[in-house]
Amino acid sequence: MTPRERILAVLRGQMPDRVPFTCYDSLLPRGEVEQRLRNDGLALVTHCQVFDTKCPHVEVARREYYENGRLFVRETFSTPVGKVWQTWRTGGGYNTSRISEYLIKQPEDYKVIEFMVRDEVYTPTYEEFLTAQDNLGEAGLVFGGWLPRSPLMYILWEIMGPEQFAINMHERPDDFFRLHEVIAERRREHYEIAAASPALLLHIGDNISADMLGPERFVRYCVPCYDEFASYLHSRGKLLAVHMDGRMKALAPAVADSQVDIIEAFSPVPDGDLELAEARCIWSDKIIWMNFPSPVHLRPPDQIADYTRQILRDVAPGDRFLLGITENIPDGTWQISLPIVSQVLREEGTLPLPSS
Repeated sequence: MTPRERILAVLRGQMPDRVPFTCYDSLLPRGEVEQRLRNDGLALVTHCQVFDTKCPHVEVARREYYENGRLFVRETFSTPVGKVWQTWRTGGGYNTSRISEYLIKQPEDYKVIEFMVRDEVYTPTYEEFLTAQDNLGEAGLVFGGWLPRSPLMYILWEIMGPEQFAINMHERPDDFFRLHEVIAERRREHYEIAAASPALLLHIGDNISADMLGPERFVRYCVPCYDEFASYLHSRGKLLAVHMDGRMKALAPAVADSQVDIIEAFSPVPDGDLELAEARCIWSDKIIWMNFPSPVHLRPPDQIADYTRQILRDVAPGDRFLLGITENIPDGTWQISLPIVSQVLREEGTLPLPSS
C-alpha cells in the first residue's frame, strides 16, 4: 500500500497492511533522513483551507519591531466602531508565531470583535484544495483545514488568552456569551461550505485539554458544535477530526458520546493523563490518530523502540488507529527517534496485530 492508501483504509473502516505512520509536513525537516523515512512509508499530512475569509470593512495595519533580539508583529484592526490590536511573537511551534497580547483587553473591545466577526465574508477555495491534493499524490493526505476553532476555543486561544478568558467568563458573562453566540452563528456558514468541499476529512484545531475547560463547559459548548458540524459532514460521507492533544481523561466519556469521528493528536501518558489502552476502550468506535509523545523522543534508542512496541500491543489488532507526529519534536532528536519508530512499525506493525 502507498502511504495515502494506508490512511484512507483506516478512515474507511478497513485494515491497511500495517499501522500508518504520519507526520505533519511542517514538522519534518527536508534532507537525507527525511527522504529515507518517506521511502520507508512515512506519510505526510498537510492542511489546506477549503474557504477564504475576508473582512471588507476592516483595515489591518502591521508593524514589526524587535525586543530583546526577538521579532514581534503588532496588528491593528480598524473598524467603523473602533480599533483593537494584538501582538505576535515569532518563532513558535510548527514554525509559526504565538500571540503574546490578545485582542480583548477592555470591555469596549467586545463591540469591535463582534463587528469583525459579522463582517466576515467566506469564499470557497475548492480548486486550491484539489491542487494541493494532486501535488501531494500518494505521499500522504491533505486535511480540509485548519478550520476555524469552535466558538469557545476561538475565544480562548485567539481572542482573549487563558487569563482574560477565565476573568471575562465570570465577570462579564453577558458580553462573553453574546460574543460566543455571534461566532457560533457564523460557524454554521463554515459547516455548509466545508461539507460541500472535496475534502474527505475536515479538521478543527481546537487544542482541547480538560485543564482549561472542565467536563461541564466542554459538554455544554464544544460538543454541540462538533455534533452539528458532524451532521453536515456525515450526510455527505465525510469525517470530522478534532485536535485533542491535551489532558483528556476527564473529557473522554463526553468525547465518546459525541459525533466526532477522529480524536486527532491524542497524546497519551507521559504527555497526557490517559493511557492508550484505556482510550481504545473508551473510544471503541472512533479513530484514534495518536501523537507519538514528545518526551519519548528524548529516551535512549532501546526505550523508544520498546515504547513503540507497547503502542502496537495496546492497539491490537490495529484497526481504527494511526500513529503520527502532530506536536513539536525536541531539537536534535528526530533524526534518531523517527527512524526507530519507522523500523518497528515496518517490522512488527503488520495488521492484524497479535494480542499481547
